[in-house]
Amino acid sequence: MANDSINRKDDSRTIYYEASEKLSTEWIEKNALSHDFENGKGCIILKDYVTEIGESAFEDCWALTSIVIPDSVTEIEDCAFRGCAALESIVIPDSVTEIGYFAFSGCTGLKSIIIPDSVTEIRYHAFSGCIELKSIAIDPKNPVFDSRDNCNAIIEAETDMLIAGCRSTIIPDSVTKIGIWAFSGCTGLRSVVIPDSVTKIGNDVFSGCTGLKSITVDPKNPVFDSRENCNAIIETKTDILIAGCQSTIIPKSVKKIGYFAFLGCTELESIVIPDSVIEIGDYAFDGCKALTSIVISNSVIKIGNSAFAWCASLSSIVIPDSVKKIGESAFEYCEALTSIVIPDSVTKIGNQAFSGCTGLRLIVIHDPITRIGRYAFRGCKALTSIVIPDSVTKIDDWAFLGCTGLESIVIPDSVKTIGRFAFSGCDKLPEETKELLRRKYNYKDF
Repeated sequence: MANDSINRKDDSRTIYYEASEKLSTEWIEKNALSHDFENGKGCIILKDYVTEIGESAFEDCWALTSIVIPDSVTEIEDCAFRGCAALESIVIPDSVTEIGYFAFSGCTGLKSIIIPDSVTEIRYHAFSGCIELKSIAIDPKNPVFDSRDNCNAIIEAETDMLIAGCRSTIIPDSVTKIGIWAFSGCTGLRSVVIPDSVTKIGNDVFSGCTGLKSITVDPKNPVFDSRENCNAIIETKTDILIAGCQSTIIPKSVKKIGYFAFLGCTELESIVIPDSVIEIGDYAFDGCKALTSIVISNSVIKIGNSAFAWCASLSSIVIPDSVKKIGESAFEYCEALTSIVIPDSVTKIGNQAFSGCTGLRLIVIHDPITRIGRYAFRGCKALTSIVIPDSVTKIDDWAFLGCTGLESIVIPDSVKTIGRFAFSGCDKLPEETKELLRRKYNYKDF
């Protein structure tokens, strides 16, 4: 093989790899002095000035199974190996000081990783979505990070913050913080125990942990609890549920479903929100694709931005009379949703609130809503008719864009402004309606 002709002095600048075919990326072409491949093995000799594996250098190289990085490299940049699904083995030399954002994200075949003592900076999502990752080890001489107690996680030594975990992580009782996105996309994680030492938990910690079934907080924890064996993390002082899973039962003492609480929980099929809850936070159930039904109590006042976005199986939902605000993108791309009644308690429908609800056939809007937001009903192709209440004064840009089945719309005299492309693509509107829009509102963007 061509590797045999390389002198040992060149090894410090040579990437060795194994793959089912020769790799070809823009970064390789730009930075390789030479590139040979034979019998499933390749070697790339880097040009003298190259000291980093650049941004997206090997991104989506699905054929790559193993790689050895030379010790001339000091940085693995953002997305360098993202999406290398077949990558099982990587050797990071002790010359590397920084691992970038999403550097190994989506390397679904990666089973173990060793971080050398030279690495002093690891960016967010560096190992997110590495679903087979079982072993994380930090060189004991590393001055910034550790994997104490063989915990299979990356911990920031000075702050005792766990910044990245995997499916086999056991959180040590010396950890005081769990960082944002620490377990994001860890689909193999089945259970987690939060020790009594943890007093801070970042947003979105368990998003996309689709296999998570058990969440337990140590009873002695002064800040968080998992009361009534609810399989969730609740902030004790505020009664905010900050993280749940597919088997969560929301206790009747919870006052708010926190931001990102069930984000990407694709195995969650149904949930009951008790009458103690007054707010459903932003992104609370975003991406819960299996969620078919949800009961919202008459205590809820606010449905946050993207609260139920991308809940593709949600076919029906009753918004109670207590709700005053429906946030932006709240039900965006709920494709199975067929009807929605917006009660007269709601004063605002956020931008894109029902955008992409392709199965939506019936929308009932009551007073006192004064404005239909941008993209509010964009792409609701099954919608055939709608009556705008006489409290509305403005229909924003792109509000009904692409509602290709819309045949009838009643616009009251209260409406003073219709935005650009509000009815663009609504080809089935009768000519008399179009003429009214042209004459009364100078609307031309059909």
